[in-house]
Amino acid sequence: MLWLCLHFRELPVECFSGGGADAQPLFVSEAGRVIGANRPARRLGIRPGMLPTAARAISEAGLHRIRDPQRERRTLEHLATWALQFTPRVSLQPPEGLLLEVAGSLHYFQGLESLRQRISAGLEQRGHRAGTGIAPTPTAAWMLARAGDSTPVTTRAALADRLAPLPVHALPLEKRVRDALEGLGCECVDAVRSLPSDGATRRLGRPLLETLQRAHGERPDPRQNWQPPGQFEQLIDCPEAVADVAGLHPLIQQLLDTLCSHLRERDTAIMRLWFMLWHRDRDPTCLPVGVMSPTRDASHLKWLVERRFERLELTADVTAVTLRAGRFHAMQATSGAFDLLDRDDRPARDANWEALIETFDSRLGEERVCMITPMAEHRPERAWAYRRPARVDPSAPSPCTGARPAWLLERPLPLRSCQGRPQYHNAPLVLETGPERIETGWWDGLDVTRDYYHACTAEGRRVWIFRNRRGPRDWYLHGIFA
Repeated sequence: MLWLCLHFRELPVECFSGGGADAQPLFVSEAGRVIGANRPARRLGIRPGMLPTAARAISEAGLHRIRDPQRERRTLEHLATWALQFTPRVSLQPPEGLLLEVAGSLHYFQGLESLRQRISAGLEQRGHRAGTGIAPTPTAAWMLARAGDSTPVTTRAALADRLAPLPVHALPLEKRVRDALEGLGCECVDAVRSLPSDGATRRLGRPLLETLQRAHGERPDPRQNWQPPGQFEQLIDCPEAVADVAGLHPLIQQLLDTLCSHLRERDTAIMRLWFMLWHRDRDPTCLPVGVMSPTRDASHLKWLVERRFERLELTADVTAVTLRAGRFHAMQATSGAFDLLDRDDRPARDANWEALIETFDSRLGEERVCMITPMAEHRPERAWAYRRPARVDPSAPSPCTGARPAWLLERPLPLRSCQGRPQYHNAPLVLETGPERIETGWWDGLDVTRDYYHACTAEGRRVWIFRNRRGPRDWYLHGIFA
């Protein structure tokens, strides 16, 4: 095995940038002291150990954040999911490290150095920097990364010599143990290894000996593989409160890029996502966006989201934006056999139809976009229902066998009659076809017994009329043919 460790020393700061570029000075404090700053803040002279008030005096426009361990953990988990594109075995090394078992990936990525360069370039694009350590054991790789030693160790035989000069602070132990070792005059790992094991264990605890044994491959060092969650969620704080939709576009595009990268890494797609716009003094604004078929196309999603935001009016400033997506759908492989056997334009027509529905959804809202679906019911007023648009199978049998008009009246309109013949606008109707007898609904108390006819008006318009077969044998207009 060969382990590559990523040590994110600046994670307390990077977790607040949302993976974006360093555009504004930002520093993070804990227990009343600055513990980290981004590059613009460091260029101004803000350094760890300063008081936050002194840092704010240096940069009045700088952003000050309090350290957030939960946010750091979420960022580390996002990075672990991203790292799965390089190896299926990724382990968390909290609070600021990842371990990748890369022995099986070297051939695919053309060697160790090529793999390391691709990982570094990918992290840089996401706004992260990491030190690396490479060794046959995960603990040794973690120690090398903590010490800033990026030279690979590829064999266990070379471990002892490479770990010996590492400083004591590289040991993944409690700070009190490292301080005690330095108090005993041990400045490097080799000096710690020279201590009598029984005495060191009694004074400093068994974890010291076990850590050294795991690092040198003398003791099993199992690691739990990271399993990404079944949904995506990421939050970005707005550097300043945003009062208009245009100011949200950079954050939205950044979130969508991250989502689509996440989907590609897992070879999955989505059909629905939600944006949550957070405000200071009111409930968040939720904006759902849906597509007709699973996708991970960033440009397509950005276009739909822009249409969705076109009709949004902000009633309060936005302080943060969250993007949630799920559930994930497996990508379906496509075959060229369809094109060889069926040379029509059905795929293009399907794509155009889906794009049309998605455009309506984005501009009007999904609740206003629907289609009429036929139902297995003979009563005309109950033989259809509104449904979400979906592709209809033309080969599916129709629930009704007779011809039906495209327009049904909301309620049947009573017609005058003369000697039993129906009239429309005081002119007699000419019965063309019929009767079609409908006698049904006895089981739900809304039964009907009618004879339906196709008729023609004096102006040549074709209409659909019926006559009740029970009670008063009145005539009614129920529909008009196109």
